[in-house]
This record gives sequence, C-alpha cells and structure tokens, in this order.
Amino acid sequence: MTRRVKLQRRERSVLLTLPGEDGRGQGFDADLRQSLGGALDLILSESGDTPVLIRAEAGGWPVAADPATDYAEDEAPALSHLAGLIADAGRPVVVALSGRISGGALALAQAASLRIAHDQAVFASPEYTLGLFPTGGGLVRLAQRAGAASALAFVTSRRDWSAQEAMQIGLCEALVSDEAVEDVALDFAQAVGGRGPGAIQPKSAASEPEKYLEDLATARRGLTGGALAPAAQRAAEVAEAALLLPMDEALDYEAVAYSDLAEGEVSTALRHVARITHRAARLAALPEGQQHLTIARVALWNQPSERAAGLIAAGYEVVLGESDPTGLEPAFTAIAEAQERAVQAGRLDPAQREADWDRLSAALECAALAGADLVVATPRDGELPQIRAGLKPGAVLVLDGASGPRDLALSDSGTVLELTAGAQAGQWLGAAGRVLQDAGALVIHAGPGLGVWLEAALFAAAERCVMAGAAPEAVDRAMVSFGFADGPFVLADRIGIPAVMEWMGHAGHPPGVFFTFLDLEGQTGRAAGRGVYRYEDGATPAVPSDQPAILAALRAEAGVGATTLPEREIVARICAELAGEGAMALQWGRAHRAGDIDLAAIALGFPAHRGGPMFQADRAGLLATRKRLRALAHEGAPAPVTLWDVLIRNGRWFSELDA
Repeated sequence: MTRRVKLQRRERSVLLTLPGEDGRGQGFDADLRQSLGGALDLILSESGDTPVLIRAEAGGWPVAADPATDYAEDEAPALSHLAGLIADAGRPVVVALSGRISGGALALAQAASLRIAHDQAVFASPEYTLGLFPTGGGLVRLAQRAGAASALAFVTSRRDWSAQEAMQIGLCEALVSDEAVEDVALDFAQAVGGRGPGAIQPKSAASEPEKYLEDLATARRGLTGGALAPAAQRAAEVAEAALLLPMDEALDYEAVAYSDLAEGEVSTALRHVARITHRAARLAALPEGQQHLTIARVALWNQPSERAAGLIAAGYEVVLGESDPTGLEPAFTAIAEAQERAVQAGRLDPAQREADWDRLSAALECAALAGADLVVATPRDGELPQIRAGLKPGAVLVLDGASGPRDLALSDSGTVLELTAGAQAGQWLGAAGRVLQDAGALVIHAGPGLGVWLEAALFAAAERCVMAGAAPEAVDRAMVSFGFADGPFVLADRIGIPAVMEWMGHAGHPPGVFFTFLDLEGQTGRAAGRGVYRYEDGATPAVPSDQPAILAALRAEAGVGATTLPEREIVARICAELAGEGAMALQWGRAHRAGDIDLAAIALGFPAHRGGPMFQADRAGLLATRKRLRALAHEGAPAPVTLWDVLIRNGRWFSELDA
C-alpha cells in the first residue's frame, strides 16, 4: 500500500501530514520519500513565504525497523535532499514532533526552522548500535545548533531520551502536553508568517567557535572504545566539520563518513545481527489456522526468576516452583526487588505492580503445577513422571534436554533459547515460543543442543590450532583480539577439561591428544590449579614452563610438523570450523536458518560485531572457506558437507537461507 503525505492549505499556512507509525517499521521508505518530495516541490515552487507545518498522524512519526533504510539511495528523493529542501525553503518550516523521533524524522526535524515536541515524545539514535550515526544532514545540523558535545552525547548514548531531556540539549525548542502540539506549532508558524525562516531560528552553537571546539575536545576524550569506537570517532569528525567547513562540504563529509562505516565489517555485521534477531522474534508467531491455541497460565519448575517476572509483566498467570523449596524465597525476593526498581524509575505503575504480583503463586511440589496450559521444567531425579501426571489435557510440556513425542525440548544457552518440537507437538511450537519470548528470551527453532555442538566445535578447532603449531596463549590472544570475552582455553579451564571432553565426544568432535594428555595427567582445569594454564593464585592463568616441551613431544608423537600460525590464520581456522559445524546443522536439520546458527554462536560468546560464523563464511567467500575446511580435514576436522557444494554451484550464500 502506497504511503502518501497529505497536503492541506490553511488561511495563513500549509499543513503537511505524514502517515503515522503503524508498527510495520517502514520508516521513510521510497514511497513516502517520493510523496514528501512531491509535496515540498509543489509548495516551494509557489511564490510567497507562507509558513509550513509538518506533523504526523496518530502513532507518531514514521520509524524504520532498520534505521539505515531511511538513508537508502534509490529512485526516490534521498532523505538528505528532502532535508535540504526544508532547510532552504525560504519560509518558516515548523515541525510538530510526536511518537518516536529517530532516523529520518530526526534529520528532517533538524533542518526545520523550529521544533515543537509532544511532552511524551521519545528521541533516539539507534544508528550507533549498528556502528553508524544519524545522517541525512541530521548530525551536521544538530551539532551546529546544539553544539558538538550535545550532539555526540545524544548520538553515542545507546538509550532513549525523553522529550524533556531532548529539549535540554537542543533537540527541540518547546514541549506541549496533550493534543495541543499541532495547534501550538501552527500558532508559531502563523505568527512569523511574512518574516522569513530566520525569524524563529534558535541561536546556533557554532556562533561561538572556541567554546564549540573546547567542548568537542572534551567530548572526544570521553568517547568509549571497543567495536563502536570507529563510529564514535567518525561522528566526532563530522561534528568538527560542521563548524569548520561550509554547509555543503560539511554535508558531503557527513555522507562520505557514513558510507565508509556502512560498508565496513562492523556495521555490516551488526545490521546482520539485528535482522536475524528480528526474524527470530517473528518465528514465534502462530501459524495460520492455529490462532485458537491460547496459553494463559504458565508453570515454571526450576526456572530463572527473571523468566517468571517477564511473564507476569506480560499478563500471564504464573506458578513458580523449585525442587528445593528453600529456593523460592530468594526467587520471589528478586522479582519484588526488580519490580520496585522499575517503580522507582517510573517504568512500572504501582497499581500495575500489585496486579502483576497477584498473578504470581508458588508451587512447593510438582503436583501444584497442575492446571497450567504450559509447563516449562528442568526436572530433577524422579520428578518427570510426577510432572507428566499432573498435566491437564491439552497442556504443553517444555523440558530442558530431550523430549518425548508430545513434548517440546528447550536448550538454554543464556541469551538464546533453542526450542524443538517432538513428533506430535509441532502445533504448539509457535505458541510456546511466543510465551517464552514474552518472558524476555530470544527463541530460535533448532535441534536440541545446537549451542553445545557449536561450543564443542570451538574447542576442537582451538585444539587443532595448538597441534598445528600455535601456543594455547596465542590462540586465546587471537580470539580475544577478534572480540571473544575469553579465549577457548581459558574457558575450557573454567569449565573443566573432563566436562569439555565429554561435550566434544557427545557432539562428534572427539578430543585430541592435547586435551587427552591434560586429562590423564590430572590437569583438569582451574579448580585443580592446573589445566591448559597454571593457576597459582587460584584465578590468574599463567603459562606452565614445561608446556612448550610437552606440546613439542605430543606433536612429534602424532607426526605433526609444527608451523607458526599468525593471528589472522588462527581466527580464520576457528571461524571456518564453526561455519562447517553450522552447515552440518543446516543439512541435518538441527537448525533451520543460518541466522539462527549465528545467534546461537553469539549467545556462546562469538562477538556480535563479527556477525557470527555463517556471516563470516559469507564474507570470506564460500569457495575459500570450503577450501580451508578441506585442508583442515587432513588434520582431523570434519569434511565440509555437501551443502557447501550446492550453495557454491548455484552462486548462493548462507544469508539467503534466512529469506
């Protein structure tokens, strides 16, 4: 459906009304930009200085699900062009801001003569979380008006700003409550009719260049490092250009800086993660014809208290139980404390808190779970038969680990829940997934233990790097430099070498001679004081002095000619093996989308700004990655499955399997 701008002529003004945000996340797409451009061209082609008011319908200004799409270059007028028309209108242009103001809305608002916001409006810069900054002229104009420090504080904050906060830093000039925002904005526009656009233009921060540059220098020192550091630094450069360059050149500089970031690995990866996360959230929707499946009462057995808190906040009746009843008191206390913090922060109404609390009850034994529409349980010894016996007809049982034909299996890897249907439970997959998402989890539909298989592949690949010639600390250093919080061998020591070996064997990655040697020697990890590393103070890993000699002997016994592996080669080998494991999961039905594999890997510690192993395989090239996997197969790695051949032969990518 085409989205159009409504144009109305008043006695002393022109009113442009944008379609309201409808929840589809289309933002300023090509249709809307084309319509807005036509309306502006028509108005500006007429003589006179009649003021223009731009507003949005109910729902607020358009918001894109992917903020980068607002800045698309296509057949429609670019957002930067539309902002330029507003800025150079030759007449006052006032915007009445409502809803969520970001992306295209922010760029157009900053180009206007005056910004009046509803006091419940919210301002945000989601571009930064994607390794970008607002463009379309939005950052340049905001910096010129509000100052570089305020502009950078807003752009890099990674949070929502209330209308009151936004006005304090210059994102808008006035706030209006209730429904009067349009009337007040129109009064402003009409009051300055005939006096030109500059009559109501606020004072520019760029008029005090020394203070501007001092504030910019201070703001630069406060910018954070990490994966988003390039975006922050480029935003600071744009803010500096806003002062030092003529407007046209400053806008060009902003556009080039944005384009450089958008084409880089970090932003490409983060936008990929945002897309697959959005797709995963949609997977829990009920299939056509299953809308009659409803879940109102949920029972949780040995589950996190956060899950219960999320469900009662979403309106469900919740029964929370523990195998050890003494664990219930701290769980209920944690929920109450979280609610109190939300009340104090203004995120939760006290009356709503009471209503939520009334929907929460305790279960001291398995029998108390009866009557629930959905039971999510991690049974202890002997509890599963009791839980099954208490299920009411038609109720759904979600179990950690393996499931029966009428059950759903749940594998929890921290931030991602893997949900799998038994042979006769497929109809409940969508409904149960939706409930778990309401509890605050990100749910993917995958075979049980996908995360375990990926983690086993990580350990196996790291061990192969060591046997090929890399020192364990070099492998850890390479993966931390790549973005992992911990290297695989530090992680293995923390988990315990025997447990790691058990996971590897279960997942089809039998441990090699290095892990086997450590286990036989009783060097089982940090708890034992020595594993891959030595832990003399109980926490800090140190390289054992005899490790190089031990590794040399193990390699010689295995007939391996050790070579030095550069950091880039270590990362490439491990990423390739993780992608190989992901391809096997897709071919064997343990996963249904390549993006779900990336999400599962990220939940295990793969850096989000690297996109995940399947994203890395696409980026490196499937042909090159398959070649690397074939070479690694000679060192004991699994050979690449036929899915690689099929994709390469047809010129396809893993990302296309998410469509």
